[in-house]
Amino acid sequence: MKKLIFSAFIATALCLSSCGKDDDNGGGSTSLTGDWYLYMLYNMDENIGKYNWRSPNQCAEQTRFEISDKVFKHKRVYEEGGTCKEDFVYYDYTTSNGVFNLTVRADSPADRKGKTVTVDYKMKNKELIITSKTSKGYYETRMLHKKGVNYSYLDPFVGYWRMTKATVGQTEAIVQDGKCLSGTVIASSIGFTLYLNVPDQSGRCQKTVTTCEWVKEGGKYYDITDPQKKEELAFVFSDNNTKLSYSTPSDKGLITIYLTKVR
Repeated sequence: MKKLIFSAFIATALCLSSCGKDDDNGGGSTSLTGDWYLYMLYNMDENIGKYNWRSPNQCAEQTRFEISDKVFKHKRVYEEGGTCKEDFVYYDYTTSNGVFNLTVRADSPADRKGKTVTVDYKMKNKELIITSKTSKGYYETRMLHKKGVNYSYLDPFVGYWRMTKATVGQTEAIVQDGKCLSGTVIASSIGFTLYLNVPDQSGRCQKTVTTCEWVKEGGKYYDITDPQKKEELAFVFSDNNTKLSYSTPSDKGLITIYLTKVR
């Protein structure tokens, strides 16, 4: 993780100088029944051929999963032609060893009556994590939050962060609309993706996307994407955990990126 950020910000420096541990109890009830909404998702970005964490857009964030004792109702909301569209599928279901066994009900609005589907699930910190295959054969993981549950107890790193500035040594660059320098971090409780745009020496915008797994141990954050190369992430939170900075040394001086929490 550090090496990837280091490489990207060396380009910035040159440009500037020239111009959880799983918790099955979740601290409370882990009942599957209830109304769940889409909080975050991890899926394949076919443009770059990588799996990444994403925050749902204004349409997708309206997606709902209503689970009762015997019925699983899925309301999917998606964007098409600039507007939000929706469809509904109702299932009968059973669960076994972390798997939903779903069968489309006769009263389902969809035209797939009787079709069977299996969906893996697990509960972590009162978040419902479901994983299934898409029509293209890719795996997709959806992080769901339950309506009415206060998730403020989650680690402060979890959420959507936007970069505001970067410093290399004594040189500072402010993120501005319409300029190349920008970045966001989408962090779930099990992984995060850093989307980073930086100018190279010629001023061309270079885009990098880095996805990592992380844990917090003893108050410190670690990148555990490669278990053999566990690496500390030098995160510093401030302003009631709404500001975040990350620093790493380089031969150009200390590199620091600053982010503000959007949600």
